[in-house]
Amino acid sequence: MNKYSKIAIVGGAVLLLVALLYFFGFREKSETYITDDWSMTYDPADKGPYGTYMLKELLDTTGLFGNFLELDDNLEEILEDDPDVNDIYFFVGGENYLSDSSTNFLMDFIRTGNTGFISTEEFPYTLLNLICYNPDDIFATEIIDSSQYFKFEHDNFRGKRYEFKFVHNNKVQQKTWDYFDPEAFYVYMEGDTVVNLGSNNHAQVNFIKIKYGEGQLFLHSNPYVFTNISMMKRDGFQYAENVLRHIPPGRVQWDKYNLKYHYKRSQSGSGDGDSGGGDGEKRESILQFIMNNPPLLWAFLILLIGAVLYALFKGKRMQKVVPPSESKENMSLQYINTLSSLYLQEKKHNKLIKLKQKTFLNFIAEHYYIQSNKLDDKFFTKVAIKSHIPKDEIIDIFNTFNRLESTIEVSDQELIELHQKIELFYKNCR
Repeated sequence: MNKYSKIAIVGGAVLLLVALLYFFGFREKSETYITDDWSMTYDPADKGPYGTYMLKELLDTTGLFGNFLELDDNLEEILEDDPDVNDIYFFVGGENYLSDSSTNFLMDFIRTGNTGFISTEEFPYTLLNLICYNPDDIFATEIIDSSQYFKFEHDNFRGKRYEFKFVHNNKVQQKTWDYFDPEAFYVYMEGDTVVNLGSNNHAQVNFIKIKYGEGQLFLHSNPYVFTNISMMKRDGFQYAENVLRHIPPGRVQWDKYNLKYHYKRSQSGSGDGDSGGGDGEKRESILQFIMNNPPLLWAFLILLIGAVLYALFKGKRMQKVVPPSESKENMSLQYINTLSSLYLQEKKHNKLIKLKQKTFLNFIAEHYYIQSNKLDDKFFTKVAIKSHIPKDEIIDIFNTFNRLESTIEVSDQELIELHQKIELFYKNCR
């Protein structure tokens, strides 16, 4: 193959790729392009910012729930009701697209003794019609802000506020936070109750429990707090964990089917149908699916270009591969652990105490940017403010350091007590 033939092949491949981009990639992307990273999916399999993968993992590991099921069809077809366990219908999403028939099926499911948990900003109208005087009045307040503080009413969780900031495209931005009107709900029958479980720091309710027949229905108006980007923060993870502790133990059945609207066609095939319940999604070929997803499209194009270039130039003589030089590994932590073990084995407790003190001071300097040139009252006050650890406990740690360093023989028990004080600081500091 001569030089001009290769140029012609490469040119033809480039023209082909440009044509594919034009007809399948860029013609309609100017109005419909949405990045995958920041789409509000609430999908339990999505590890992106607005997926709920971390919440699903938390459900699997809390020990409060048994088998975990994922619902991918209408509730009438797939929701299970085992009389020997507490079955839990679980939904987190921007809007719940339950059809009328699925909603009635769900409420019968709850009324017979099961549990429902729904966190969304848009509840099904049929559901609200069963538990509210006026479905349009379910929300008393809508706050537009970039952050909110949430808390619980239960005695076991009082005294703690959880901060949430709305982040989009790696920036803190404003969003609408919805809060229930507890007076909008009515009890299903005599003996039923409506209980406020959580609110923001202005006592505006976002988490309630409704006793419905023999079962319970939990409603939460801020699904954003259960997304991955929220739960990556300590406050978000602890808040989600405590929300789950309000739900009685049982078998979770996570509804991911009604995260999207499903158009149900009539049996005659005319195209008319009712609201939701069916699966009217158009089937796509593999190529159409790739072209409708920008990341897959670019991966496909890169693969084609790579294949063409490989076929053209692989036949050339290639230089012998130069092995990469190994990067130097940071052995500092391993060195400290090894040195500590040697001191401990040889009963050189004094040296081990000095090493622990140096490591502790380094931790304070790196995390709080406080220099330890002079260990005075001003130093202890700064550390206490930034770490949220009582000042007396910090002083006690350094007093223990000073006392043990001046002691000729340090016992194993004294060394253990010092270690426990330091570990307590690490676990509780911020």
